[in-house]
Amino acid sequence: MARSSSRQRLRRTRSRVIRIVFSLVLMPLARALSWRASQRLGRWLGTLAWRVGKRDRQRILDHLAVAFPELDEARREEMGRACAGHVFTCVTELLHAFGHPAEEVSRHAEIVGFDEIEKLREEERRIVLMTGHCGNWEMISAANISHGLGLAAIARRLDDDFSQQMIVDLRAHLGSETIARGGKSSARQMLKTLRRKGALALLIDQDIRGADGVWVPFFGRLAHTPTAAAEIALRMDAAVVPTFSERLADGSHRVTFHAPLDLPDDLLEATAIMTRAIEEQIRRQPEQWVWMHRRWRQQPTADDAERVWRDDTLVS
Repeated sequence: MARSSSRQRLRRTRSRVIRIVFSLVLMPLARALSWRASQRLGRWLGTLAWRVGKRDRQRILDHLAVAFPELDEARREEMGRACAGHVFTCVTELLHAFGHPAEEVSRHAEIVGFDEIEKLREEERRIVLMTGHCGNWEMISAANISHGLGLAAIARRLDDDFSQQMIVDLRAHLGSETIARGGKSSARQMLKTLRRKGALALLIDQDIRGADGVWVPFFGRLAHTPTAAAEIALRMDAAVVPTFSERLADGSHRVTFHAPLDLPDDLLEATAIMTRAIEEQIRRQPEQWVWMHRRWRQQPTADDAERVWRDDTLVS
């Protein structure tokens, strides 16, 4: 009991420190800087975090070793350092976005494959954008401003109120709505978005406590994966469009809409296919994923792994 209370106090203290640093230092600074200068700030913070953040640094390296066992340690360390720089650059880019019009922010993102969305609209299909924490994923909202695709991101409410409100405010600033999964009005909000010929967006590449999920391969190892995207798509007869953001060498971003996935009616199989699409994107740009996340935190027991997906085969 004492240990649990101590952890809670530590979390509250950490939350207050983060709130102060973001509100009084990082946000005003990133807003005042140019887009490129805010990116340089992010890379500098990432370098600092890599040097001093021993726990996260080791976690990144451990996860890269699981995903890329064929690479030597020097290459994985290079990827890990780049990952830290990338993640902090995402943060400073988004803090910069708060201080500038959404249309200005959208000019830093190009769109590829929007014809896939236009075809679905012509067919009057409902649309679910399936994505992961690849590139700067929040730039998907900014990129769509010029194309008029109304987005609603469906996500679990974060435990930290400050972080939750920041994300909701950021998405609203960039023209997207946030729908709390499981909320009283969530179903009504989803239907409202789809009736307006908008799209629902979901990230399904993290091990989320309390979320309904299944066990599917992720870089060759079973990972507990949310079924929310598959559930919504199957229930609403929606087309699932893999959509990913990538950071480009010149500091801009590319948002790509891929062809809709051909999904079966089975939640497990559908989630496995979607996860494979995310893995393919991560392999294209491995430095641009959140390797500090404990993706394999849970592992299946004999009781809860009655049905798993291995090597394109359903094992029951």
